[in-house]
Amino acid sequence: MKYLLTILLFVSGAAYAQHVPIISQYMFNDIALNPANTGNQNSLSIFGSYRAQWVGIPGAPKTQSFSAHSPLRNASSSVGIQFFADQIGVDKSTGIFGSYAYRIKMKKVNLSFGLAGGLFLVRSNNSQLAANDSGDELLVDSPLGIMPDVSFGMNLNAKKYFVSFSIPLFLGHTFDGNKIRVNHDIKNYNFMLGGGTSFKVNRRFKIKPSLLLKYKVGARPQLDLNAMIELHELFETGLSYRTEEAIIALFKFSPTRQFSVMYSFGMPITAISYKQFGSHELGLRFNFLYKTELSNARYLGW
Repeated sequence: MKYLLTILLFVSGAAYAQHVPIISQYMFNDIALNPANTGNQNSLSIFGSYRAQWVGIPGAPKTQSFSAHSPLRNASSSVGIQFFADQIGVDKSTGIFGSYAYRIKMKKVNLSFGLAGGLFLVRSNNSQLAANDSGDELLVDSPLGIMPDVSFGMNLNAKKYFVSFSIPLFLGHTFDGNKIRVNHDIKNYNFMLGGGTSFKVNRRFKIKPSLLLKYKVGARPQLDLNAMIELHELFETGLSYRTEEAIIALFKFSPTRQFSVMYSFGMPITAISYKQFGSHELGLRFNFLYKTELSNARYLGW
């Protein structure tokens, strides 16, 4: 019980502000953090994942997600849809978002802009908490909250590098005891700036370093430093360091050009590390109608 209370205290400050589910596989899940990536696989692409964080601690976060996106007949435009279910302690959130991206093709680079919008369904099942005082008026379930939100992103992609900027989820939400209210405050924005490149060592061996900087007004910036190694078209592996939070090992296996299996294991470097068995995330991706003649094959998915 004390671990559940620790988790709830840890996340309560943002429980009804915009909440970006923590994932480690944003390098493989194309549109998780940036709607400008919609359609960037140049095929109908579907992706599903399950993440269990801090395994062994009751009430630890769990996230399930599914996405599908594809270019339209007009190759400059792409559309996608995302579903997710997120649970932290007794707080549950379910979301559905649609996304649109427009790609401007230039001589050596592609510039993409993307928007996403949708709804969250949020409820806190406080009655499931154990209490010393029976009938505690504070331990009642919250009403079902239906909350709109929007996201924006842009990408600059070249053959061997990319630059990415996004603001996932603009709006904030507060609960006053009776209603969930939508509000807008730039202090709630999560600004994300990333980039990466690719070095070809030989015909089959590539090194792919990248980084992602996350910033929220009033909070300390967080930096992900990533290094993926492509040992063969079938297999990639790598490490990611998330400042003040975790070290993550990532693996990708692609038995065909269309199908990929991704797994990541994260070990916290915080005080909670010795209380749990790490964070585990499994993802599956399938691309229909794969095209081998892509002029700008993606080497990182975000």
